Formats: sequence, C-alpha cells, structure tokens
Amino acid sequence: MYIYSVIFICYTLLLVLYVLGYNLAKIKHMTGSILYIFSLLGFVFVTFIASYYAYFSLLFNQNITLITRLMFLILFLPMNFILSLLLFLINIDFFIFFKDLIKARKIWKHKRPNFEIEEIGNITNIKIDTEEHIFTPVPMLIIAKYLQSKGFSVSWFVRGAFNHLISLIITYLSGWPRARNLLFQFTGMKIGKNCHISQKAIPDPLLPELIEFKEGSGCGIGVKLLTHNAMNIQHGVFSFGPIEIGENARIGAYSVIMPGVTIGEGAIIGANSLVTEDIPPFTIAFGSPAKVIRELTEEEKEMVKKEY
Repeated sequence: MYIYSVIFICYTLLLVLYVLGYNLAKIKHMTGSILYIFSLLGFVFVTFIASYYAYFSLLFNQNITLITRLMFLILFLPMNFILSLLLFLINIDFFIFFKDLIKARKIWKHKRPNFEIEEIGNITNIKIDTEEHIFTPVPMLIIAKYLQSKGFSVSWFVRGAFNHLISLIITYLSGWPRARNLLFQFTGMKIGKNCHISQKAIPDPLLPELIEFKEGSGCGIGVKLLTHNAMNIQHGVFSFGPIEIGENARIGAYSVIMPGVTIGEGAIIGANSLVTEDIPPFTIAFGSPAKVIRELTEEEKEMVKKEY
C-alpha cells in the first residue's frame, strides 16, 4: 500500500505541474511548454513503473496459488509488453521534444525570428523568417502562439501525438462505423448524422478540429484528410485550412483532400484522387489533381438528396 500511496502522490504532483505549465504556456510559451512536457514525461515514467510493480506484485504474491499466478502470467504478459512498448515510444517522443525545448531557450529569448500571417481564401499561411525546419521548437512555439489566438489548444502539437495514436487504434482495432465516428469526434472532428468513415481513413492529427463531415456524407478506405501543410516551396511556411465535406457527398477510396477544400453537397470524388480545390455541388470529379468531369443529372440528384 505504501508504494501505491507514493504513486498516487506522484500522479497528483504531476497533474498540478501539468495544469500550471499548460496555463503558463498561454503567457510564457517556452517556460510553460517545458513544464507541461516535463510533467507528461513524468506521467509516462510513473505509469511504466506502476504497471510493472502491479504485475510483479501479483506474480510473486504467495497468497495466490501457483496456478492462478501462472494464469496471470499468460494473460497479462502480452498486454504488459504492448503497454511497455507504447509507453517507451511515447517517452522517447516527449524526451526528445523536451531536450530540444531546453536547447532552444536562448534563441526564443534573444533571437526569436519574425513572422507574418497571410490569408488566401480558406488557407492561412504562417510565414516564419527562419532557416530551421518548421517542426523544430522555436517555429513550433510561434505557430502554437498564433493558433492559440485562434482558439486552438496551446499544446496542439502534443495533442497531435495523442490524436495520431487514437487514429492508429481506430484504424486497426475499430471495425464498427459508429464506434469510429465517436472516436474521431473525440479528437475534435465534426461528424453529422448518418456519416460513414471507412477503415484506414486518416484525418490530420495536428488539426482534426478543422475537418467537418456534413450529414449523410462519407469517405472510402484509406482516404487522407490534411488540414495542414509544411511542405511548401517557400521555406519556413506553415499552412492550414478547414476541410468541409458537404451533405451526402462521397469521397472514393485512397483519395487525398488538401487543406482549405470544400466538397459541395452531393459531389462524388473518384478513387485515388488528389483534391486541391473546391468541388461544386452535385458534380463528379476525379484525377490528380481532381477535375470536374460532369454534373449529376436531375435523376441522379434526386437519388443523392436525402434529409436526416
């Protein structure tokens, strides 16, 4: 019981540290980010220790029969291995990010690069005057600061790591469509009634809040929905924009939807298409980049239209 009390106290202290760091990050981004990343590292480490302590406590408990302990070994060893692997990978992710934040403190304080905001239609470009890659601490904190001003989570990048984990769970463990919809909504996606998101569909983990499926819409297997882009011609540019899938619109399997795209009501996107521009309502489009090949006939429109 003494060990479990210590674990509980550790969790409580780490939770306080996380809340403090998260709220401080809204004012002092670097200091707050270091604090809440450190607390997350602590959470993962304590969880790792607690899981193994509980496992070995059961395994070597003399009050439990040998047969029962062997059953525990057979049942929980694979689960413990998977959990350990998961925690190990998460810890590496947080540790490297934490170490990079520590190294970047002087740059953030004395040599913070300038940036400007450019809005073109539904796309917002954050142009940072830097020679570093966008996904390094200083540019990331600049992006986080701007996104925070637009109502996004101050820890959006860390949250993105968890969203990616949830997407993997949905992809490989969730078979029932309504269960997938519920889990995707947990990440921030907006999903209307009677929507079908097929297996292996991958929403953008960094900004899933910008994805909306209207009522009756859906997408096929392996569709990718990207709400951000850091692979621009100009160095140091982070672009993002919303994706809206109109009512009763359909996206064919393995298509890619780029940031800022609106797919109109009743539109149909052919499989393996790259959609870079808005698609008008009640049209069929496919290709890379996707182009409208024809409008739906009046009979087809009536078949597609449906109210929920």
